[in-house]
Amino acid sequence: MVEVPKPGDLIGGRYRLIEVAGRGGMADVWRAEIEGDLGFRRTVAVKQMHPGLAEQPTYVAMFVEEARLGAALESPNLAEVRDFIADRGNYFMVLEWVEGVDLGTWTRWHFERGEPPRWELVAAVGVGVLRGLAAGHERVEAGVPAPVVHRDVSPHNILLTTRGLVKVIDYGLALATDRTVEATEPGVVKGKMSYLSPEIVSGGRPIPASDQFSVGSVMWEALVGRKLFDGANDYETYTRLRECQVQPLKPLRPDVPADFVGLITRALAARPEARYPTAREFARQIGTALKKVQLRRDLHSMLARTVVDARASMGLGARTGDLSVLTPIAELRLEDQPAAFGDRLRGLRHKLPSLFGRKK
Repeated sequence: MVEVPKPGDLIGGRYRLIEVAGRGGMADVWRAEIEGDLGFRRTVAVKQMHPGLAEQPTYVAMFVEEARLGAALESPNLAEVRDFIADRGNYFMVLEWVEGVDLGTWTRWHFERGEPPRWELVAAVGVGVLRGLAAGHERVEAGVPAPVVHRDVSPHNILLTTRGLVKVIDYGLALATDRTVEATEPGVVKGKMSYLSPEIVSGGRPIPASDQFSVGSVMWEALVGRKLFDGANDYETYTRLRECQVQPLKPLRPDVPADFVGLITRALAARPEARYPTAREFARQIGTALKKVQLRRDLHSMLARTVVDARASMGLGARTGDLSVLTPIAELRLEDQPAAFGDRLRGLRHKLPSLFGRKK
């Protein structure tokens, strides 16, 4: 049996585990400290694969590949991967420590207070996310384009820091042309159901434009306070996604300028070719919309203030969100679904990080 790590453990001879700061379906994230010479200390995040998965070669290979891809991407809007440790049967990925809150928790904090987030802040978050994703989409290896599609863009994979920065995390499901391990079988879709794109739920291969669609969905949710594609059950959510049933944003947030609404609407186009040519161009156009607004304060400072306030009022401590939010992988099988659903999904299975039949 693989030994279960505990607070105080020293891994790799230099990283001291302090406390669990976040949980996921495949790994936990610890707040830890690197112990250097002459009393040097620095806080880091240590992502630890669950002990049960650490005994399965396929999942270990996926974890190693996540670290490899993460280390290959450089952007101020990505959490930096700094080290990888195999220790006593466990596997750990060391990343920069991000002091902040995830976008889902930040959004919930706003609406629980009865104050929807300012559209300018949501726009600034969108720019940060898109710039981070662009680092993957524009990746080049040995002079050859080698794009990386995140394919799991969701509120809990977007961190907002106490300095007003935006960090995209978790490339565990990323799709890359040079990925040495691909655990996705033909006809299997990965990602969180509510944030997939129409082409993916229809069986298409994820492309950079698919990440754009997810960003549009995430920004819509941050402005409105609920998921854009949230059905009464998974079949209804699937149908809304496949048919791209986008509820108009303007009636729900009349304070949002029409040009910014138009930018989000374009990102949510059913056909990938109708979206933006690149994530960077999408970010550029959001920046142009922001320049039309004369703000009295710097957006980074405004965002930082809300992050600090959210963390303080929710008592998060070292955490970036709710520790109880788990994302186990489940499968959608044809024989378990309504006949009409089975006809549409003939030969297609969905591996998704939420239990089917469970209403979020």
